Amino acid sequence: MRKTADAAQKFEAFVLQSFIQEMMPETQESVFGGGISGDFWKSMMSEKIAEQVAERGGLGLAKLVRTGHTVPSRPAGFNPLDVLGPASGLNGVAQLLDAKPLSGE
Repeated sequence: MRKTADAAQKFEAFVLQSFIQEMMPETQESVFGGGISGDFWKSMMSEKIAEQVAERGGLGLAKLVRTGHTVPSRPAGFNPLDVLGPASGLNGVAQLLDAKPLSGE
């Protein structure tokens, strides 16, 4: 029994379909037929291949899309400005500009 595809998996299949369609041969008359019907079959085949690849994990794009909307956890009391150290802020910049060069200049 197949799982139903979620929006992230459908998005990955859509992206893969455009990649696969670009990789298919330009002259498809011998494989898909000519004219509008040939274009239709080419599109349909690339869509089904993309769906199968996305269903099996594909590029991992669906997983990235699903997890990309989660808020990263931070330790309690974490202040992102603390990583800058004592030279943070305008006072820290002024101190760095007034510092003496390390060489004997």
